[in-house]
Amino acid sequence: MSKILNILVLLGLAGFARGQEINFSRVQDMTIWYNQSLKTEKQNSLNLNYRSVQYGGQIAYNSVAALFSMPLLSKDGKNKPNSGYFSFSAGAASDKTNDGILNNALGMMGISYAVPIGRHETYLALGFQGEYYQSQLNVAGISGAFGDQFNNYGPIEGAPSADRLAAGWSYGHFNLNAGVSVFSNGRNDKWYVGASAMQVNKPYSYKVKSDSTRLKPAIGVQAGYRYTTKEEDEVGFYMSMSWQGPAYRHYYELIYTKAIPGIAGGAAVGAGLGYRYNDALVPNIELRYQKLTLGILYDVNVSTISASGIDRNGVELALKMDF
Repeated sequence: MSKILNILVLLGLAGFARGQEINFSRVQDMTIWYNQSLKTEKQNSLNLNYRSVQYGGQIAYNSVAALFSMPLLSKDGKNKPNSGYFSFSAGAASDKTNDGILNNALGMMGISYAVPIGRHETYLALGFQGEYYQSQLNVAGISGAFGDQFNNYGPIEGAPSADRLAAGWSYGHFNLNAGVSVFSNGRNDKWYVGASAMQVNKPYSYKVKSDSTRLKPAIGVQAGYRYTTKEEDEVGFYMSMSWQGPAYRHYYELIYTKAIPGIAGGAAVGAGLGYRYNDALVPNIELRYQKLTLGILYDVNVSTISASGIDRNGVELALKMDF
């Protein structure tokens, strides 16, 4: 039974456990992980995320993340329109599976600068990140256990570990990431478009340093649009697309939020539907009170794992605090 569970866990890791991939669907909150330049708001923010993926009712792996970001501005500077500013971010995340099969951890720090290029708080921004990633993979005694994209591309390229024997030793490497974006914070329309390159330093992922053991850079594209009515209702669309070698991960989200009148500081409730390409539908709800936002998301598996008759589901909780 333990061996069967291990195989199910490994199937779930397909495409999920790359060094830069942090496995969360609230892309509108977590864009900074993929593009440091996308600190689009002149306020401090703290994001806390938790995700649990299960097979047959048993926990397969948990992911957690914490991300703090802040503009380097005085109180008066935050209220000054169309002015350039630096931003800083720091975060940590981990993925952990049953039975010690996989244990990933990463820490990140970044800085960006946004310069105004037009009216309505429109900016061009450039950002850089330094990230340290550590991974341990142990699948000794299990073969043929990788599913989905890993079947095509193998567990080495863009994979959680370059341990050729998957015998449980850990490795770590430093990543350098860069991103550029254009964004606007108009009264009724807020939007952003960004592009990023992660692991641009192509770090070695194996103790034998050769071209075959260097990680390929991951290329990402991010975009989002939110329209706010005069009643403070909102409709938004967000997407995050990434490629690393032949592997890919794309996510799209449409969400509608209805303002609740008569509450001091504002409140709202929303519902949305996300789609992780070739992997899952993600229905979700959003609850907002003043400067707190809670997101609850559920994965409905539509990947090749579902076609094989394996039951998989996931639940994600996301909390955002602005201050």
